[in-house]
Amino acid sequence: MERLETLLDQVAAALIAGDFAALARLAPQIEAQSLAGRDRPAAEALREKALRNERLLDAAARGVKAASLRFSEVVRGPTLTTYDSRGQKAQISALAETRSRRV
Repeated sequence: MERLETLLDQVAAALIAGDFAALARLAPQIEAQSLAGRDRPAAEALREKALRNERLLDAAARGVKAASLRFSEVVRGPTLTTYDSRGQKAQISALAETRSRRV
C-alpha cells in the first residue's frame, strides 16, 4: 500500500514540475501494483490521491494546449483582430517589411 501511495505522490510531484519523462517511467510501476486486500480507509486514501493527480493532469494538459496555441501565434507573427459591419471577425496579418533598394 505504501508503495502505491509513494508512486502516486511521485506522479503529483512530476506533474507539478512538468517532468513528463518521469510520468512515462512511473506509469508502468503504478499499473503493476495490486489493489487486492486493501481495507476501506486505505482504498479511500488512494482514491483521493488519484483524484488529485487527475486534477493535476487536467491542468497540465490545459497548460500544454495553451503553450501550443501561443507558440502557433508567435510563429504566425503579429495579427490585428477586427470586426466588419456585420460583426464578422477578421484577422489582419502584419505585412513583412520590405526595404527599397537603390538600383
